[in-house]
Amino acid sequence: MRLLLVQRRCADPFVTVSVSLSEDTLRRYAADRRASADHFPWLARVSPALRLTSEVTGAGASRAEYWRLRRGEENGANLRRRLLQSGKVQHYEGERGAERWVRMELASGNVQHYEGERGAERVVCAEFPSGNVKYYEGEKGAERRVRTVFADGNVQYYEGEKGAERMVRVEYTDGNVQYYEGEKGAERMVRVEYTDGEVQLFEGEKGAERKVRAVFNGDVQHYEGERGAERVVRMVFANGNVVHFEGERAAERMVRMELPDGTVLHYEGDKGAERCVRMELADGTVLHYEGERGAERMAQAGASEDKAAAEKRYKAMRVAELRSECGRLGLATTGVKAALVARLLAA
Repeated sequence: MRLLLVQRRCADPFVTVSVSLSEDTLRRYAADRRASADHFPWLARVSPALRLTSEVTGAGASRAEYWRLRRGEENGANLRRRLLQSGKVQHYEGERGAERWVRMELASGNVQHYEGERGAERVVCAEFPSGNVKYYEGEKGAERRVRTVFADGNVQYYEGEKGAERMVRVEYTDGNVQYYEGEKGAERMVRVEYTDGEVQLFEGEKGAERKVRAVFNGDVQHYEGERGAERVVRMVFANGNVVHFEGERAAERMVRMELPDGTVLHYEGDKGAERCVRMELADGTVLHYEGERGAERMAQAGASEDKAAAEKRYKAMRVAELRSECGRLGLATTGVKAALVARLLAA
């Protein structure tokens, strides 16, 4: 700072230096954490017309050191008040008689910032040694927290009156966003939006939120089970296909696929090895299949089903299976690549 540089030039008590210090320079010095009243005597010698003064008044918890501007023999505006017992430091701006509170430094290292005219100063933000910052809105005495910015860049948003602020949203540095509902202290996560477009929906009380749906590219996965044990039970695709699953989490196996035209496919086997064993057509025809997955062959068909039609339906079944598996793995189920893979599998 300019004032500190001047002090170094005046370190020799026998050297007299004439400088002109502005009010702005003195105010900025007083607001600096490195400032000390020990510097005031040399300042009085160097700049007697405009300087800083210090005095201690009060008793007990109210005993405080005040820093003021001084023009000649007349006291000017109050710049700082430090409570000697607690170590709390209050900073002021404004002319004498209209000084307003702009900052408070606590012994813990916390710093609170204020805005507003004298007597109506309101807290607008609080900085913590951890690097976290809380932001507030509202008039004096009714300031409510609206946002917390953490040192790692994550941001929490709040709604509600003072003392009842509830967290409604958390934005992470990776772009993912979590949404919450519920009163203060009971906020439960209800939705998560990912940068790739996936949206997950949750139900349950705070700390027990369980995933019930996941939406991606128009496809919807439905889940059942308690938190941490959610299992896929159904997938509804944008093209109208519906796939049903059974089994515990991470071992869900496909048991049935319903197509928009009324066709229903039935499967048996463990996850990843499900094989089609029966196809029920909308007209009542039932086709039975044998063989391992990917090599199923028709065992018997109703009289109305010719071989060519059966083969066509079988290939359509394989395409539907691929799309189902892609959806379960979070891969694309539409577009050129998905269609190409589907055709190769069906060939």
